[in-house]
Amino acid sequence: MNQYNHTPVLSCVVEPASEPLTLSETKTYLKVVNSSDDALITSLITTARKAAESFLRSSLITQSWKLSYDKYAPSCVLLPMGPVQSITSVTAIARDNTSATISSSSYYLSGGNRKLIFDASPIGQRVEIVYVAGYGSSAANVPSPIRYGMLAHLATIYDGRAGAQTLPKQAVDFYLPYRGIKI
Repeated sequence: MNQYNHTPVLSCVVEPASEPLTLSETKTYLKVVNSSDDALITSLITTARKAAESFLRSSLITQSWKLSYDKYAPSCVLLPMGPVQSITSVTAIARDNTSATISSSSYYLSGGNRKLIFDASPIGQRVEIVYVAGYGSSAANVPSPIRYGMLAHLATIYDGRAGAQTLPKQAVDFYLPYRGIKI
């Protein structure tokens, strides 16, 4: 039996600097005129973004992700939470915790910027791939239907105050054309 976990571990290393929706536009959509719920609405914007990203399997605003493998990375790595903007680093970490950065001349992104392809699979006690993903650094870069889906989800949560456990149909309808495929 193989003692190593070849299932990668994905973690966000740099959260987005902003959200796809502003407090002002969200309050306008919700028809809220006072400031008593500003903290709640701000929190719900982040919650709606994270739910949208989970459903879409994509990053909305620029953020950095780390994908870690035990022992080795396959020669072709699907990078979740795209669209991928760039590869920051690929590092092989030895058992003694020393690390070696893999040269960028040893790998490339596929034409669709969703897969990292190595000339030869990197090997180490752990292999870490750090990359930048998202539609861009501002809300203007996020497709409008995704933003409207977030607003629909936000309205459902805000109006219900119990927290929607599933995405509302209206949000799903907005998101579906942008959903990444699961492989």
